[in-house]
Amino acid sequence: MPRSKKRSSAKKRTGVSRSVGTSPTAISALTLAFGAWYKTHAEGLDDHPTPEAMLASFSRAASVTAALPGKRTLAHPVPDTLDALLDHFDEADDTELDDPIWEGASVVDVLDHLLDFLIETERWKGTTAELEESSEIVHELMGDEGGAASGFFALLVESLETIEAAPIDAQLESLDRWAPIAAIPAFLEWIGEKKTLTATGALRTADIPIVAAMLGLPEQRPVPGGSMWDSRPLSAWWYALTEAHIITVDATTLRAGKGFAYWGSDAGLDLRVAFIRHYITWWLTKELDADTELGSEVTIRVIGQLCVALSPDLLPGASVDALNLVFDDARPDHDDPDDEGLFGDDDEELSAEVHRLSNEYASERTLAVLGELAASGALTESPVPAGGIRYAVEPDRAHAFSRALQLAVGGFVDDEPNDEPSDESGEADTAENR
Repeated sequence: MPRSKKRSSAKKRTGVSRSVGTSPTAISALTLAFGAWYKTHAEGLDDHPTPEAMLASFSRAASVTAALPGKRTLAHPVPDTLDALLDHFDEADDTELDDPIWEGASVVDVLDHLLDFLIETERWKGTTAELEESSEIVHELMGDEGGAASGFFALLVESLETIEAAPIDAQLESLDRWAPIAAIPAFLEWIGEKKTLTATGALRTADIPIVAAMLGLPEQRPVPGGSMWDSRPLSAWWYALTEAHIITVDATTLRAGKGFAYWGSDAGLDLRVAFIRHYITWWLTKELDADTELGSEVTIRVIGQLCVALSPDLLPGASVDALNLVFDDARPDHDDPDDEGLFGDDDEELSAEVHRLSNEYASERTLAVLGELAASGALTESPVPAGGIRYAVEPDRAHAFSRALQLAVGGFVDDEPNDEPSDESGEADTAENR
């Protein structure tokens, strides 16, 4: 059972507890949704608690949280709520701390997966700053000093706040020249009232070349048994259209979505940002869910490289290879040579080689993702005086991309339950954020 004494208690927390989903019905719904998500998440993973153990510990932790002063709830685990929960266990007696329920899934296991669940299912109701601080608390308890908690990564993500917005007309003109967005009006006109899809909800084989041509993708000869999902650029585009409600897929029928009604309105820029967010999220999630332990490392590197691409003044002159080397150095090094392991004196050499190969793989995958984003037109390539290349995002669209990347990274969700912009949020966003 973790002790909150491991945490940096001197920090001033940004999050304040708010009454979000505190009713028994809301907590029951949250428990069911979390249980269903975790069962899918943990499938085939031997190093994870069983779904039954996780759900039991989650339910206990939710009950403890609800009983704390201040109407706290795990539906809204902002930093001060996590502090209060962990302080409770600091002061708990041995009977509560030694309960067998925590042997199946500890409180840290619960909180770690709860944050992932809230982000992935877009249920996080706080700010990006609150999410980052809540994540930091959990990382501290897990002894995770690297990855997303590293100072270098935090510096890169914070740079997104400094990107200035071009006039709205210039932003829209630039965004609408980007192939994945430029193709949308023509695609919806092609759909018309509706289009028939395959049994899996994908484009029919005969329609794939038509849509690929709209996106400017290279012509490919159809492969027997192949599908739309074989094309990563097309899959990413389709995912973004669906998640931003620009299209609606109902079984085997494709129609224009309700979100497209905002395309030419004052909220049109918000809709484009939502599309970009989900487009980026698709690429990040593909790496995160890859069948390798380095998925999270690749995802972090891609995010960091995108931050640099969005800020010309950030690490000037640094090539993508140089940035990958910085991430190489930021990774936890190989085992302590003073510790004799299974291979005796060979342990240091062996772990150093594993470390080198891990960095090599992470760098290669990062470059591959950046290359595909560049092929879509999201990034432009330019030479660096010291050698190598550097990617950049077109200046007039940089602010929209930075907003989208912030949302993709932080899992920030407005008061609105989806990405469909409201008139009120559109007006407020125009005045404050653009």
